[in-house]
This record gives sequence, C-alpha cells and structure tokens, in this order.
Amino acid sequence: MRIGLFSGTFNPIHNGHLQIAGEVHQQLRLDTVLFIPSGIPPHKSEKKMPPAKDRMEMVSLALSGLPHFKLSKVEVNRPGLSYSIDTVETLKDLYPKDQLFFILGMDAFLDIASWREADRLLTLCDFVLISRPGSPFSRLPDIAALRSADPAPFSELDKGTRRSYTFPVNKEPALHFIHVQPNPISASDIRNRFSAGEETRNLLPEPVESYIIKKQIYVEDNDF
Repeated sequence: MRIGLFSGTFNPIHNGHLQIAGEVHQQLRLDTVLFIPSGIPPHKSEKKMPPAKDRMEMVSLALSGLPHFKLSKVEVNRPGLSYSIDTVETLKDLYPKDQLFFILGMDAFLDIASWREADRLLTLCDFVLISRPGSPFSRLPDIAALRSADPAPFSELDKGTRRSYTFPVNKEPALHFIHVQPNPISASDIRNRFSAGEETRNLLPEPVESYIIKKQIYVEDNDF
C-alpha cells in the first residue's frame, strides 16, 4: 500500500488539514493517510497546548466517515518528545511492505536541517512537500540535494501552472512537490476566535467544533 503520514499538533484539526490530505491522497494515489497527533512536539512549547487526548479525540471526530483517512496514536502513545525520526522508524516496522510518504509543508522542510537526524530521516521514506505562503518552491534548488534539479518545474509549481513534480534522490526515496489550492484557514485564528467567542463555522468539522465548545478548550486562554 501507499500510505501518507500527516503529523502535527492538530491544535485544532481543521478543514485546511483535510483539504491538504485530500489533495495529496488524490495526486499521489495513496491508499490511506495516517493523521498523527504529536505527543510532545520538540519544536513547540506544550505549556499552553491542550492535552494530547483532546487533540487526538478531535482528530478522531474529524476523520469519522472518511474511510481513506485514519488516526494513528504512535506519537501520543510513545513517551518523551515526538521526534519524526522515531515516528517514521516505528511506522516502517508496522508497515514493512508498504511505501510511506511523509507529508510536510514547504516552510517546515526549509528548516529540516534542525530536526533530529535529518539526513537519515530523508532516506527512510518518500517526502511530500506542500506549497505554503512565503515559502516558494523556487528556493529548493539552493538545497544541496536539489542543486542538479531543473528549476523550471519549481517555478511552475509556484505559479500554479503545475500541480505536482517528483524528483528522485539517489533513485529512492523521492521528493514529491505538490501545489495545493490556497486556504486561509489557520489553527491560531481558530483558537483566537473560540477565545473571543467569534464565529468558527465552516473552518473546522462540526463535530470538532462541538467538542471544543463542550470542553471549553480555548475559552480561558487565547495563547494556545
């Protein structure tokens, strides 16, 4: 099978996340996408973050009725910081015969050198890089592994005239670049809206919205 790995704090999961997963699922013809809520993310403070059990429940509610999307508890169940290298190694053990695709925004990829064992991580599975505002694909040829790449496809991706492009790195695994439809939804905006008592309709799945209201997750503090 071809399995997408979509990790994040999901604080909270919203329709933008589902849109990205849907476009990647379609473009790369994936069999399924695993949504992986982080336990303790190494690059973000957990001080103001809702407990992992709440974020995991929100993901579960969002994926209800979407058969190609599944919740993975691999990071929540693992003690300590949620390093991607550990997550991918665990999932490779769980799915030894399957091809894994790690889904990542371009903004995060441009900072991947700061991740634990980044060089080895890039050899463990395919990476799917998603367009992000302010982080153009045209910056990629500056990365050592991509200096031999033709810059034209990256420019076309930035313009939206090309939807996807695959570049093999040492034959395999490969880097897949996907231009997704721009979506203004952000988790921080949603948190602030809940804190201020403002409208959140159509920004996140209704069951997630109801869960947040019931649990009053973002009511007391808008600094999540």
